[in-house]
Amino acid sequence: MTATQRALIFLFSHREAAAGDVGNAVWPDREMRGGRGVSSNGGGDYAAQMLLGRLKKAGLVEHARSEGSSRWCLTRKGLDRVHELAPVNAQLNRR
Repeated sequence: MTATQRALIFLFSHREAAAGDVGNAVWPDREMRGGRGVSSNGGGDYAAQMLLGRLKKAGLVEHARSEGSSRWCLTRKGLDRVHELAPVNAQLNRR
């Protein structure tokens, strides 16, 4: 499963999430560290922000209306993409 697919499925199951939460779900085994490439002020991690930016450009996610720009949610197009992934996700869960 790709990072994009994991991010979309995570957002589907959580409705809204911060970039850091998406990053933790997409890359659960990575080492968490501070320093270069890590944003400040609770914005989440850089890799997750870049992934979400690409998904936003593709029209799959948007900033959640209730929390401003700090939280993300799926668009209608993103929801449709998750529904397309449902058979793939079901196969992976059977293994």
